[in-house]
Amino acid sequence: MERINLNPRSVDIYSKTDILVVGGGIAGISAAISASRLGKSVTLIEKSCILGGLATLGHVCVYLPLDDALGNKVFGGYAEELLHTSIKRSYNTLPPEWKMGTMRVENPTGRYKTHFNIPAAVLSYDELMENEGVDVIFDAVFSEPIMEGNRATGAIIETKQGRVAILAKMIIDASGDADVLYRAGADTFEQKSIVSHWCYELEMENMKKGIESGNIRDSIRLRWLGLRPDVDNSNNGLTQFYGTSIEGVNGYLNLSRKIARDYLDKVDSKGYAMLSLPYMPQFRMTRRITGAKLLTNDSQDRYQEDSVGIACLCYAYPAPVYEVPYGSLIDKRVENIAAAGRITAAESGNAWEMMRLIPGCAFTGQAAATAACLALDSNTDLQHVPISLLQKKLEATGVIIHIPDYLKGNKNERKVNPKRVEDPLIKADMLSYH
Repeated sequence: MERINLNPRSVDIYSKTDILVVGGGIAGISAAISASRLGKSVTLIEKSCILGGLATLGHVCVYLPLDDALGNKVFGGYAEELLHTSIKRSYNTLPPEWKMGTMRVENPTGRYKTHFNIPAAVLSYDELMENEGVDVIFDAVFSEPIMEGNRATGAIIETKQGRVAILAKMIIDASGDADVLYRAGADTFEQKSIVSHWCYELEMENMKKGIESGNIRDSIRLRWLGLRPDVDNSNNGLTQFYGTSIEGVNGYLNLSRKIARDYLDKVDSKGYAMLSLPYMPQFRMTRRITGAKLLTNDSQDRYQEDSVGIACLCYAYPAPVYEVPYGSLIDKRVENIAAAGRITAAESGNAWEMMRLIPGCAFTGQAAATAACLALDSNTDLQHVPISLLQKKLEATGVIIHIPDYLKGNKNERKVNPKRVEDPLIKADMLSYH
């Protein structure tokens, strides 16, 4: 690629903050409220004009289970709080026995999961940021970190008024693509993503059901087009794309739209309406950090001394449970940029799949921000955060740090190859591509 030299020029400092969160998806929201509640000034930048990331702009509006499918809660802390924030307004599909703070349910009628209404969730996320005093800057695209050796002093962002700088003591990379850590020099790994496309649709049959029940949720459905992560895609006719290049992003979007167009051509009638399209590419995995420690696929049920909490492959039945090591949230060298969400160091397969899902993103956002705040309080870098203190801070909010004995008792049952249970509110159509 040819290059052009630009004349150096100064950049205005727009603001200064203790914690800068890059990305306003679920991981970024969780990180922001965590840092704010720990007494730090927080600025969150979001490239779009809506919080929620893939959960809202991407139409992946199913807050996947917080439980292990055997009646035990796995995700606590802000992962649990944000589920209830997402359904504070409008409809939900949460089984009534699952309430905030519930640890175990005997003979549950369903998983600790829910669908949520996207506009209502967005407004509730806005309210949460306002109540927590987080300075949210929309329409602001991260450009590059300001580095002094292995330490960031802030970030350059592109805004409507041009290029500006935000100075920060700590940064949380919740970009979804490890943009901050990659440009800061962290070791990273990239992977192609399948094309997977969710949209809302309206059909006369479902409208009649909604009218009869008086429940608006019975009137609409989510349509899943393209490929799914739980099937063998090796022989499909769809190209996979890297989500870290101009060609990859645009290739994904063009193919995703073509799939939707082909489907609409097939079903178009007076009794059908495609209500919405996702407003961002629905990449599942793009780029993650290598990390100081990798969360591996074979570490199920394994004790991790530096665990920041337990997580599970939440859509599986039964759901494998893991302890997530603190080292998976940080680079070996970069001193003050922590990873949150799907960019954490998790091995391709179940581990990375687990970390990209909404509960995993919320959980790692909280853990990363808590670690950043402790690093500031201790006047140290992320690599030397006192782990025992970090664990105590997280545990105080409801995070389960190590796998408890009552979960270990179901260890053999979890060893069975987990199956995915279909969601009756999501209709899948593979067209002719699989």
